[in-house]
Amino acid sequence: MAEKIQALHGNVTVPRTAVIGVRAVPDGMAEVRGIRTGTGLPGVIVVGTARDGDSVTFAVCRGRAPAVVLDLAGQPYDRIVVTVANPGEIISGLP
Repeated sequence: MAEKIQALHGNVTVPRTAVIGVRAVPDGMAEVRGIRTGTGLPGVIVVGTARDGDSVTFAVCRGRAPAVVLDLAGQPYDRIVVTVANPGEIISGLP
């Protein structure tokens, strides 16, 4: 619930068929660029939407931590970036 308030957004869901790429990155926050809507404090938290040119990213990043990046097609967002403790485990568990 707190993340919905921080993001100024409701639930974000995408069909598995919209995911065209998945990768782990060492610093999720470094992946989020552009004009942001939501909650942001550099190096501490980014929760919400970022628009950079024609690209739109939804992010839930806490600290400069490892993250999973989902590249999407045919969705309101081009990417979703989420910091997680073990991105490799998350990626290997995806269908």
